[in-house]
Amino acid sequence: MKQKALKRILVVLFGSAFVGSTVFMLMGSILGRREPPATPIADSNVADEAPEVNYRNNLNARLQSQIIGYEKLLEKEPENTTILTNLIRIKLEMGDLEGAVAPLTKLAKLQPERTELVAILKEIETKLAEQKATKE
Repeated sequence: MKQKALKRILVVLFGSAFVGSTVFMLMGSILGRREPPATPIADSNVADEAPEVNYRNNLNARLQSQIIGYEKLLEKEPENTTILTNLIRIKLEMGDLEGAVAPLTKLAKLQPERTELVAILKEIETKLAEQKATKE
């Protein structure tokens, strides 16, 4: 009985550490990424681009279905930090900074000892404000 509890604690602990480090890496790549200007694809390049486009579409579809699954799980367990962390990771991976704000805010409130969450949240809010200012 003690071993099962210990195993569960270790799985949650190591899982959280892994997801946390992944979130930091994703934040760095997302916040530092610059989108290249859109250029029309010439007819001769369509065949070369098709596999990459299909891959991105499939990846986005899979990530979107994971988001839906995590959101359904959060309806049942709204304070589950693992689910929140995974949802944040996927939203950041997809570049959905706005969508990551609410779950990140909730996670930061649930885990106030993790000050890096507040720092990430502030970075995202700054980036969103910059994007909004650029659009205006």
